[in-house]
Amino acid sequence: MASENVEAANQETYFSHQERMFPELDGTDKRLIPTEQFLKACQGIAEFVGFLGLAFVPVKKDIVGNVHKVRTKFDTDRQRMEMLQDLVDIDLAENGGKIGAATEGLLWLKRGLEFMLELLKALVRDYKNARMKGEDLSKTENLSGILSDAYERTLKRHHNFVSKQIFKVVLHAAPYRRTLLLAIAYGHGGLEEISWNSRLGSNRNNPTVQSSIRSQPRKSREPKATNFL
Repeated sequence: MASENVEAANQETYFSHQERMFPELDGTDKRLIPTEQFLKACQGIAEFVGFLGLAFVPVKKDIVGNVHKVRTKFDTDRQRMEMLQDLVDIDLAENGGKIGAATEGLLWLKRGLEFMLELLKALVRDYKNARMKGEDLSKTENLSGILSDAYERTLKRHHNFVSKQIFKVVLHAAPYRRTLLLAIAYGHGGLEEISWNSRLGSNRNNPTVQSSIRSQPRKSREPKATNFL
């Protein structure tokens, strides 16, 4: 049994790629988020959303588009914008204190991270609670409920009527938990415990994620809800 667990742990999964993880921050200043690492992790979030199925392709594209907006600005002067807050300050200064394309993209990434944080917290919580209580795990298989709750808590207030209706349709196409876990494991069965214990819940309280969520860019206008995430 032990050898089987070791073999399973060595199987490649989505979480085998360290660049997809939000890094732990050194020191006490949580505003010092490395731009490059942050963008790579956000790209990883887009890939994770892709595991939710074809209905979530527009959501994935929005995340990728927002990463591109921020990276385009970052690539103009990587040294000056090594930290995310520097990029925000420079983008605002160059746009007369108004939100530019990069800052708007970052704002929507922040909102998307809020959504994903709520989703991951609920995924881990419901699964572990069911295991601890010895309940039937099939009761937590349907992800529509936790996706809807995460949306209500985060993105809904930023969306216009049309976006809300589209997202409502998307939520009804949510996969079952076992389908999501199998996709995360690249088709390797029997890796559910590894996914839950090693990585899936590890970024829920990561200071990089929490800091990026709390440090919303200063803004002079509220971007229109043209994004899903």
